[in-house]
Amino acid sequence: MNSSKLVVSFLMFFLGFGAFSGCSTSPEVKSITKVQGNVQSPEKVLVLAISPKELNRTAMETALVTRLNNSGFKAIEYGSAPNLPWEDPDALRETIKERLQAQTADGVLTVSLVRKNRQINYVPNQVVFNPVTTNIGALASVTYMETMTIPKHYEESTEYILRTTLFDTESGEAIWQMFSSTIDPKSLKQATREFASLAVQELQKSFAE
Repeated sequence: MNSSKLVVSFLMFFLGFGAFSGCSTSPEVKSITKVQGNVQSPEKVLVLAISPKELNRTAMETALVTRLNNSGFKAIEYGSAPNLPWEDPDALRETIKERLQAQTADGVLTVSLVRKNRQINYVPNQVVFNPVTTNIGALASVTYMETMTIPKHYEESTEYILRTTLFDTESGEAIWQMFSSTIDPKSLKQATREFASLAVQELQKSFAE
């Protein structure tokens, strides 16, 4: 296991990460790339979510590992590490290197927040018609349309761009990468579960080709 090469390679992807503030309940794939050639899927994958927020990191790793193991992969979480030195790339590199040396994983799957885009959209006046039914007797009723006007307003939303990368431990190279997006996540539990489902589904599809 060439852990030194691997740590250097994937830290180059991560130095610009921000706080992972959630994942989408409706994730969508933006792009997927895979190295050329007959590349095999790793037999055992170490999953690492890049986030200084321990709750978010643990939730993401757990969701991914659960989905991977239920889909024919062998996966393990990086695990609890509240003191990872996120602000010190050199120290982080050494810490991850030591963790890899203690594992037999031949692949590392990472996920990180790349960008958070705040969007403000103008919504003009809208007229909405709602059917209203009124009983006029024991066996009769009448239905009419009620008109309601929704005044013009602004709607805010936030788009989260995530990067998921699979590294080969031996070469230290990224062999698969997916960028995905989601808008306005509702809950961490549901968001990580649905993101994990999408990521593993795309992994299976890519390595089955």
